[in-house]
Amino acid sequence: MSAEPRRIRLDLAYDGTGFAGWQLQPGVRTVQGDLEAALSRLQGERPVRIRGAGRTDAGVHARAQVADCEIETELDDDDIGYALRRILPVDLRPCRVRTVSKDFHARNSARSKTYAYHLDVSAAGDPFRARYALHQPRPLDRDALEEALNRLPGRRDWSGFVGTLNGLRNTVRELTAVSVSTPSDSELVLRFTADGFLYHMVRNLVGTLLEVGLGRREPDHVLHVLARRDRTLGGPTAAPHGLFLESVLYDEDLCGGADDRE
Repeated sequence: MSAEPRRIRLDLAYDGTGFAGWQLQPGVRTVQGDLEAALSRLQGERPVRIRGAGRTDAGVHARAQVADCEIETELDDDDIGYALRRILPVDLRPCRVRTVSKDFHARNSARSKTYAYHLDVSAAGDPFRARYALHQPRPLDRDALEEALNRLPGRRDWSGFVGTLNGLRNTVRELTAVSVSTPSDSELVLRFTADGFLYHMVRNLVGTLLEVGLGRREPDHVLHVLARRDRTLGGPTAAPHGLFLESVLYDEDLCGGADDRE
């Protein structure tokens, strides 16, 4: 007698360097592709389709990506996690697996997401952070950068910071929190929390904020880009390797217990 289908939530961490992004694409390695292939092995090579909380781009990392899928297997949640860790390569780790409500949707059920962008501000550049932080050797005006950053929160139309509209109709999102931290003298981390993000939104924001920090733009320039809704007025798109999906938060009743990242 076959197992009853159930919906599971997978909390994932991955090094995005070797992936062409999250989304399944023919002929290239993706996070979704690796996961679906591994999960299908657990239910007798029958196809599994997963849904992710965010479609990270090529080279973007995740400390806490969330995915969900329906699966038919006799394995319990812990055994699914153990089996996946044996099958998957070391740059993609299922940190936790749990059965959730059938109504759970990794993307649509999310209350908020947080992305962090890491900068290496040392003069020479740290080779051990080269895959995970953008090297920015020129001194930054931290006060100006923070002033521009603190102008951003609110419910706004983010058209001026979208990589491409590509038929996108709704470009309004609520950015609820921003911060800048210095884990060490040679590191700077910019964090953004919102109810959702648009394509390249964080990387475009970081590129513009760096222009402010380098003295090429005034802090109010971010408001000018927002008001004009013109991507060409902003700074360059920051490189993907400094960006991490850091957390995704959900309501407790959908996610199979309290979300321990809140």
